[in-house]
Order: sequence, then C-alpha cells, then structure tokens
Amino acid sequence: MKLARSNAILSLPIDPGLSLAGREGYVVTFYNGGITLQDDAVDGAPVGVLLEGGTHPERASVALAAGGLAGTVRVKLAQPVTAPGTTLKLVSTAQGCAFGPATSSGAQIIMAVAFETGAAGELIEAALFKPRLIYPDVGASIAPDLA
Repeated sequence: MKLARSNAILSLPIDPGLSLAGREGYVVTFYNGGITLQDDAVDGAPVGVLLEGGTHPERASVALAAGGLAGTVRVKLAQPVTAPGTTLKLVSTAQGCAFGPATSSGAQIIMAVAFETGAAGELIEAALFKPRLIYPDVGASIAPDLA
C-alpha cells in the first residue's frame, strides 16, 4: 500500500479574526474550527509548530508534533539554549508559547529537542516529539500524552 502522506506537515485553517503572520516557530493548537497560538505553557493540547503563518481566511502550514514528521523544524526561543541536545519545554510569552530549556522543577510541557544553541528571540533547529506534561519534582512524567 502506498503512503497517504510522506510528511506530517498540514495546511490548516486559521482561527477566524486571527493573524499568524510573523509567528513562525510558535506552538499552535486547535480552536474554533481552526488553529490558534497555544497561550498556556502547562495547559492545553499543543498540535505542533507553525511553519508558515497567515491571516484568516488563509491557511497556515503546521508541523505536527504527534509523529510522522520527516525532518527538523525551526522553533522560536523564549529563553536561551546553551547546548545541542537540550530538551525543550513550552514557555508562555505575550506572543504565544515559544520554547526554552526544560527545568528540574515545576509542571511543564516538553515537545522538542534542540539541535543547536540560540538566544531568546531566535529560531533554532529542533526535532519535535509527542508533547508530554511532566512533573520533574515527582521524578517522572505522570500525565498522559497530550496530543
């Protein structure tokens, strides 16, 4: 049987009244029949990372985080990353959820690993994985997969 799709990049409708122009690298989620920016770093169900934005009624290009992506993406940093291989968590910003290094305490959603270093505000290369809510203080991921 032939593959239905060779890569998990989808063209999805943008939430009515919303502009995702210039928000490439930020985390998106489903809302109101379209996609919108994920705005809470520890609540919600992230779908993936915005590759190409636009304004409703245009469609946006999204790399899905639930699997099937055949390569790496560029993610927006809200905090600096100092080493390749760093696990990345969601970080709430005024523009939506971006990424930063996972920490050893507090609830956090992790969903990528950095392939390079970068400063806050930069786009860096990263590999996505299925989002997970973790509680490092407890010593484990005790929440189910989010996507």
